[in-house]
Amino acid sequence: MFELNGVYRNRMGEYTVLAINGQRMTVRYADGSEAELNTGIQARIWENIVAEQEARAASTSRHARQSNKDTTHYIKAVSLPPGEELAFPGWQERIVMAPTPELAQRIKSGDRFIYYAIEAQTFFAVVTITGEMFEANPKQHTYTTELERAAFFPTDVDATVPALDHGVSVDSIDLESYPDFGKLHIDNEAFYRISEDDFELLAEALTEITEDEDEEVEEYEEYEEDEVE
Repeated sequence: MFELNGVYRNRMGEYTVLAINGQRMTVRYADGSEAELNTGIQARIWENIVAEQEARAASTSRHARQSNKDTTHYIKAVSLPPGEELAFPGWQERIVMAPTPELAQRIKSGDRFIYYAIEAQTFFAVVTITGEMFEANPKQHTYTTELERAAFFPTDVDATVPALDHGVSVDSIDLESYPDFGKLHIDNEAFYRISEDDFELLAEALTEITEDEDEEVEEYEEYEEDEVE
């Protein structure tokens, strides 16, 4: 996939391909330094970067279409004990349940929320509602409830941490909407409406964590490549 004099990028920065010899290629970075890299690993890194850029552009476009002055922002609380994997009702299926009929009437496509793990007191994902309400039996989606029918909404996960201990602790964030959120009695599956400023504060923190995690993984792969050399 690489071409001579082609310009690409990895986590170290932009580089130009000077020579290709089988699975090795010589590149020059923007600062003038040169390096020999494994084409297979660099291809994967480049594909990841392109995918991230395309996903970010698509997400921005989608949210621009969906976002308007009526967009509502929430914190969505779920029971997820510390040390547990990110697995709870609706997560794998990318859906969310509205626990009351009143809330189901208020939520709409384009609304956004931050997932909050009650036991760990940690914010861990940024989510956008992407479609209209549909009804279903909650038990079909592993929800524990006495309801036979409930309202659900499809979602898109914009950013998520790999584990709860990498999330944003409630003690590290000051929310204008709920100054003492960490001291409140939080109900499982409940939605808490917050201001756009509070949402953006949490979303930015979680997005930065997600991007840092991705960079660390790819930097480790590059380090492994250098060790093999």
